[in-house]
Amino acid sequence: MPLIEASQIPSVALDFMNDDHAEAASQINNLDALLNQATQEGLNESLKTAISDELQHIYQHSEEHFAREEAEMVRTGFPAYGCHKGEHERVLQELQQIASLWQQEADLNMLSDYVKRGLPEWLGNHIATMDTVTAMFVTRFDLSAA
Repeated sequence: MPLIEASQIPSVALDFMNDDHAEAASQINNLDALLNQATQEGLNESLKTAISDELQHIYQHSEEHFAREEAEMVRTGFPAYGCHKGEHERVLQELQQIASLWQQEADLNMLSDYVKRGLPEWLGNHIATMDTVTAMFVTRFDLSAA
């Protein structure tokens, strides 16, 4: 069973954001599956590499997704741009720190806790609050500009 069900992801008013959120959930589910496998079978070099690679994919996808969102916020003059961008920067820094700790310690418990609790909770809250407001603003701006 996936950690994040598609029905758990709040929908926003912009398709590209919904597509990116679905991809993020898929990546988190993939990482969770790898962590579960490592917990059950024991952590070997192959699994450690696969987990590291998936962490890197999550970081890259997040960075690209955030850049797309930020470009839309700048284009439309979104008033809360600084706050939203600041949250993106905080999460990217957190992802880097988690990946670095993983590389140093290969601590399954630490990473599993982050993946099972911290990351899904943040994703759901971020989408339901900041992303929902941003998407509504961008679509209203585009409608008023037509």
